[in-house]
Amino acid sequence: MTAILRWTARIHKWLALFVGVQIVVWVAGGAVMSLLDIDRVHGDHHVAPAPVIELDLAAVITPFEAAEIAALPGVVKTVDLIPWLGRAVYQVEDYFGSSHLVDAHSGERLTPISETTAIALAEQFHLGALPASSTELLETSTTEYRGADLPAWRVNFDDGDGTSLYYAVDTGLLTSRRNDEWRLFDFVWMLHIMGYQDRDDFNTIWLQAFALFSLVTVFAGLLLLFIKMRRSLLMALGQEQAKTRR
Repeated sequence: MTAILRWTARIHKWLALFVGVQIVVWVAGGAVMSLLDIDRVHGDHHVAPAPVIELDLAAVITPFEAAEIAALPGVVKTVDLIPWLGRAVYQVEDYFGSSHLVDAHSGERLTPISETTAIALAEQFHLGALPASSTELLETSTTEYRGADLPAWRVNFDDGDGTSLYYAVDTGLLTSRRNDEWRLFDFVWMLHIMGYQDRDDFNTIWLQAFALFSLVTVFAGLLLLFIKMRRSLLMALGQEQAKTRR
């Protein structure tokens, strides 16, 4: 029993030293994420109410006509009528994921969008009359924008929260919302899942290895506790028996 106790203590000690820092990161990261307001992380407090538009169904082109104007490379999957910059538009999408917007009244194809259009979309979506402070055209994924919808316009606002809105050039649609609280949450999430590259992979080898080592550390600690408690109990019983014999 002494040998088991000695080896269990060694395993517990060295594994605890190895995984201890990451365990602290897991606990601290979970605390930070639980304290952050998820609605603020998503930027919902900066979202303006959806505009109401008047739609004259008698004057709109048909979905079939919109699909022809969109001229997508694949077979059309959906044709949806949606509000966009104060007008009714058709969003035409094929099975390959390609998408275009077509004005429901004039039949004009509205995508890909320009920088000016992206700014107008962002300023309409963002709550208040605050103008956009800067824009940037992204052609490759970044740590903050990991979407497949590229190229995309990044439209920034000096609203105290570092809000950035992303609009895909080819689809003309909002693809991501980012702000400083989201960036903090995302950083903590990266540390939590140990996804240091794309921050989305919950099955990294690092996470699996540290989770396994942590589990072994816990079981070693429990075994160590059981052995010590059993030892203490036996010693107490021995002392009681010795007193009884006197």
